[in-house]
Amino acid sequence: MTEHKDYSLQNRRQTLLRAAEDLFAKHGFDGTSIRMISKELGINSAMISYYFGSKEALYLQIFRNRLTEIANEISQFNQLDLGPVQKLEAYLAVYIKRISSNKSFHRLLYNQLATGQYPAIISMVSEARAQIYSFLLKIIKDGIQSGHFNVIDAEIFALNILSFIPSVFTANLISLIHLGEPMRDDFAQRMIDHIMLMVIPSGVQSKKLCNV
Repeated sequence: MTEHKDYSLQNRRQTLLRAAEDLFAKHGFDGTSIRMISKELGINSAMISYYFGSKEALYLQIFRNRLTEIANEISQFNQLDLGPVQKLEAYLAVYIKRISSNKSFHRLLYNQLATGQYPAIISMVSEARAQIYSFLLKIIKDGIQSGHFNVIDAEIFALNILSFIPSVFTANLISLIHLGEPMRDDFAQRMIDHIMLMVIPSGVQSKKLCNV
């Protein structure tokens, strides 16, 4: 019975966080009120105070949860027994999917970085970015050392991935490519293929990256 209650509580918290994330992304922190969030969910405002204490605490929890997801994601990849080609390709797919399916959060993220309103969030974001960068850098360096990747500037390449992919999948750059038409289903894979072509030697490409 206790496990059921805990599960239900977690579901309610997650529902609140998702709704608040969308509203904060749309209206900004100052433009979003507890009343707006409660109205969106059809609940009493007191419930939000009960779960999170304040609007500021709710806002911080959104970032804390999302950035924890990133840390867990990297931890899981570090446990996989994959070669550098497979690992980079698989992580790029997960990275793109996470960004493209959580556009509200990344809009919030960019707004926060622009305003610097909460130093605690800036600190959390900086730590998460450092984790992603270090993870990518290690894969690329391992690939270069093992001969699976071309000899490139690993630091610059990791930074390019870290900055370019979010800018494409959270901004309107995709609409420029398709001239306002719906995004093609294969766009994410085309992006991954393009990135992989930059680092994989032509001999490896011809083998379709099998058994790497």
